[in-house]
Amino acid sequence: MIQDKFFLSSFVTGTALTIALIVLTVVPLIAAEIRYPVSCYEGQDLEKVREWEKTWVGKKIGINNIDAVKEFVPDSMYQIIKNPGKWGEVWFEIVPYREIVPTPGTVELTKKYNGTVKVGTEGEIINWVSGTPFPEPKNGIEVAYNFDTVNMGDNMFAPQDAYVVDGLMKYDRKLIMNVWSFWFYGRRDIPPVPEVLPNPKQIRKATTITYEEPAQLKGTRNLVIKWKDDMKDYGSWTFASASRRIARRSTAQRMDSVGGGDNTSDDNLGWDWRISSQTYKSLGRKEILIARHQDLEVLQKTHKEGYCVPNGLMNERVKAYVVEAVHKDPNYIYSKQIWYIDPESWWIIYADKYDRHGKLWKIQSMAQYINKSKYNGIEVPIVGNMLTLDVQRVHSTYGAFHAVIGETGAQYQPDFYTPNSLQREGY
Repeated sequence: MIQDKFFLSSFVTGTALTIALIVLTVVPLIAAEIRYPVSCYEGQDLEKVREWEKTWVGKKIGINNIDAVKEFVPDSMYQIIKNPGKWGEVWFEIVPYREIVPTPGTVELTKKYNGTVKVGTEGEIINWVSGTPFPEPKNGIEVAYNFDTVNMGDNMFAPQDAYVVDGLMKYDRKLIMNVWSFWFYGRRDIPPVPEVLPNPKQIRKATTITYEEPAQLKGTRNLVIKWKDDMKDYGSWTFASASRRIARRSTAQRMDSVGGGDNTSDDNLGWDWRISSQTYKSLGRKEILIARHQDLEVLQKTHKEGYCVPNGLMNERVKAYVVEAVHKDPNYIYSKQIWYIDPESWWIIYADKYDRHGKLWKIQSMAQYINKSKYNGIEVPIVGNMLTLDVQRVHSTYGAFHAVIGETGAQYQPDFYTPNSLQREGY
């Protein structure tokens, strides 16, 4: 009987402890619930922006009035606008701030996996499946991974029509490419979500690029594979039209210019390499004027041959995250990069890049626009125009990406993104 009472007492006590542990376990899960998405400006902050806009919306900003909005312009671009003798007349227009809303799939998956994603000791991302990995980023590398996992519509075709501009000799030449991208993993809104299975090679994203101009590159095709493992270097192959052969590209080739332009493969859309290859320092938040709802036709119409910087950007006020990125390889082409990242779309919207001597070398400015998916009509914010400006050579590359997202067909099947496919499609 005494043993029975002891057993009963122990059982009750153990049950109570179990319940307590369950409660303690559940509480953090409830606390981890987030409010997502969150607008860049809300409440009184939004009221202040709207009041400021009453004075500035619709104004053309150039050398004569740039000082009045200097606090909202990155210093590197301010210096460009203030020097028309070197760069020509550079101007932009101020438009109202408009919130960028993530897609339904992004919202659902961000909430589903919130709190499960981590950064490892080597800077690698752990447990990311889909959505925005760090909706409430606490440091620079979490902001960087939010950019790295940005939504680009799951399937994308982007014909790119760019100008390569010599600002000293005052002439242009064309750089024309076709780009197909397919997300095997981290998908948001087009089934299968979040991953195409089977995925035996553990691919996150694959991209095929074909060149139309310049003439010496016509017919060349590249394949680039980004793996799920962020510690693994990209896979990269080239099919040369002249030799009709496939060659594996080395990692070092990603630092070469693309098609004779000013951007390297690593510079694509601000940064296109392993996040874990760099260290990151948060420099806080800064309000800047940047294009997020750009009319791409305006930039085409205002282009003048031989002028490095496009005019007609439709800039709105945004409180960007500012991150300093330093490569772990001391021999890397940039000693550091300063990224300005959109807090709603998570795109890098502006970047300053410094040479090995610590001198400003390149400026990158990305103009966003809202694209509608052909698959389901969902609106996706993507980059529609990218400027890479070499401030030392007075040279630039910029142009429009007339992207089509949400397409289906043979170009969006796994077997299209293989080295053998490069040769097959090249004939």
